[in-house]
Amino acid sequence: MEQKGKDNREDVHVGTVASRANADGDEETDAMVNKKETNKKGKSTMSSLGRFIYDPQRKTFMGRSSDNWAKVAIFYFAFYLFLALFFSAVVAVFALMLPRNEPRYYNRRSTMGVRGHVNIGMGFRPQPSIYSNLILITNDEHQQTKIASSLRLFRDVFLLQRRTDNVEECTPQNPAARLPEGLACSFHWFKIVPTQHHPCSDENKYGFAEEKPCVLIKLNKIYGWTPEPGPLFPGSSRSRPPASVQHIKADITNKNANVYVTCSGAAVADDDVLSNLTYYSLLTLNGNSEYGGIPYYYFPFKNAPDHVQPFVLVKFNSLPKNRLITVRCQAWARNINHDTKHMRGMVIFQLYRTDDSENMSISEHKRSVISMSR
Repeated sequence: MEQKGKDNREDVHVGTVASRANADGDEETDAMVNKKETNKKGKSTMSSLGRFIYDPQRKTFMGRSSDNWAKVAIFYFAFYLFLALFFSAVVAVFALMLPRNEPRYYNRRSTMGVRGHVNIGMGFRPQPSIYSNLILITNDEHQQTKIASSLRLFRDVFLLQRRTDNVEECTPQNPAARLPEGLACSFHWFKIVPTQHHPCSDENKYGFAEEKPCVLIKLNKIYGWTPEPGPLFPGSSRSRPPASVQHIKADITNKNANVYVTCSGAAVADDDVLSNLTYYSLLTLNGNSEYGGIPYYYFPFKNAPDHVQPFVLVKFNSLPKNRLITVRCQAWARNINHDTKHMRGMVIFQLYRTDDSENMSISEHKRSVISMSR
């Protein structure tokens, strides 16, 4: 019995080993078969791709014969040609509907109209940096030359009329509104600053050499806008004029709708130290301590090629040292409303006079940047 059981165990062991051997053999066989099938599939895929690109039996390229490709090319060429011609025709019709030398909608009909008014925007120069409204006044010659060159560049580009064939002298009898199309009023820098002996001349570095800077105040160009005649400071105006310009009410008549410009401190503390200003403008060529202005007959702007926008130069004669002053300049006319939040009818900048331009107070500079962003 023992011998028989032993024989049975040996038979089972031999069978198990044989089964394992058969299993290993089957796995190797399956692996070889799978590898062959994979190789066949790879070759089949490459062969199919090659036949798709070019089939020598059917003589097709990417599934289409040469005749088929020619038809497709002709169709898409005609289709896109039609689209291009249609688009060009629409643009041409649209361009023909627009005026050539003026906007289709302007003044109160445009998006600039607010509560029945088109409010003039203002700007100032020099502005050495577009990121700050600070003008630094110093006794440093290098700094003086740098800021003077900024104003000189603006003058040379925007404030000189090099051609005289397209300009006429504007007067009360010949206002800009009556000029033929394409003609502009004769105006340039040297009408305000006629000689190099002028306090705001290039020779004097626009006043910066004496630490008495001249700041140019300008009105933005708005097509077709004209100042309206009537009371200069209507009772509905939320911005009251400085006391120093109250007397210019007497200058306003129904036939004299000039634009007046005044500058004052933006806050009471600034106004207390800001004094002794001189305005040079077409209304005050010899200088005026109360206001500057632009005559009504220089309006409206009509997009003439040689147009130069009139401006006012404000000379600050008595700036205190080491004191940052925020200046607010405003334009005054019956149809100009002032809005500090949106800077309508006004411009704000800052003046800082110091003996040391390199070591200017960081806190003062930060204040100027913050004020500009408001």
